[in-house]
Amino acid sequence: MRLTVAANYDRQLVPRLAEWPVAEVYGKRPADGLAGGRPSYMGTPLSWRRLGAYVAELNRYGIAFNYLLNGACLGGREWGRPWQRRLGRLMDRLTAIGVSAVTVSTPMLLERIRTRWPALRVKVGIYAQVDTPGRARFWEDLGADAITLESFSINRDFERLAAIRSAVRCELQLIANHPCLPNCALQPYHQVGMAHASDGSGGLFIDWCFLRCTRLRLADPAQLIRAAWIRPEDLGAYEALGYTTFKLTERNMPSEELLARVRAYAERTSPANLAELMLPYGFRQGVRRGRLWWARHFLRPRQLDPRRTEPFLELLRRQGMLFAVDRLGVTIDSAQLGTDFLAGFRHRPCASGDCAGCDYCPTVARRAVRVDEAWRADALERLGGLERAMASGGLWRV
Repeated sequence: MRLTVAANYDRQLVPRLAEWPVAEVYGKRPADGLAGGRPSYMGTPLSWRRLGAYVAELNRYGIAFNYLLNGACLGGREWGRPWQRRLGRLMDRLTAIGVSAVTVSTPMLLERIRTRWPALRVKVGIYAQVDTPGRARFWEDLGADAITLESFSINRDFERLAAIRSAVRCELQLIANHPCLPNCALQPYHQVGMAHASDGSGGLFIDWCFLRCTRLRLADPAQLIRAAWIRPEDLGAYEALGYTTFKLTERNMPSEELLARVRAYAERTSPANLAELMLPYGFRQGVRRGRLWWARHFLRPRQLDPRRTEPFLELLRRQGMLFAVDRLGVTIDSAQLGTDFLAGFRHRPCASGDCAGCDYCPTVARRAVRVDEAWRADALERLGGLERAMASGGLWRV
């Protein structure tokens, strides 16, 4: 087993990660002028000096650092000289501090890096949406050393996973602990939006897709079961297909909670509440943010009505999104999933992406998922109000 783990840039955590099968840590500076997979406002403030010291510490323990250049869209600026110069300066600086791998989601960027910086290991990110043998072969032929498969939709499609593994020789990686909806209709818009929210353009970004899928999960707890995550206990089923590298999210997590995820997968044992391994929010410790980050990213009086931003901020506080909370409002009872949980997907038409007529996930959810009703009602009311304000145009100054 090889684990690829999100970076929170805590150097004191590195020796503890080295006690487990952590082969790689991935991350990105919040504003480097090139698109990534998370909005800049979610990034940990990070100087070049601090990044260099963190990479050196990882290397000292034999752990690689993978720098993310994984934006789904580069805005068309990649064909211009200024962008190419920026790329060159960034890549030269990354190699100088000991970065040994990068992740990309666009073919042109893979070819560019493979030609100019051939010593770097290049991994294809999930935003490339590799979900068939043909797509995997395309990226391998282009020079990819590793590919992260489109885990949101195919983690439980065992026939397709086997076919992809047989089609290529390069390393294949699965994301093990995401809560994303399978075959999500929001995915293309979401990925492009996050790319432009991280490319240094400085535009306003409200993560409408994340808010909407949060509401969908709260309204229908069966969505928490449909999300194609992998339980720590079920890793062996994927290893039997030839998959040995598993990626764990989420970036910028508090150290103890990040380590708990690593430990759970390394020991192949779920915690009592499986939601603790998956949700990208609801942490008991605060997440480090830049100074005045809320004001810099969301207080835009010329664009947003300030009266509407306060309810938005309160929603984030109450849900534990970007803020610490005392407890999670969602429980997925590991004991209630049963030892044969994964087997229940093997002979069902999950690959079609159509859940109509199948009651497996709702049945599991009824016995295993518990949501604090007061917490859910408050969240649904606030999310609904925010969505109505956006739909009517009331959030913005026009």
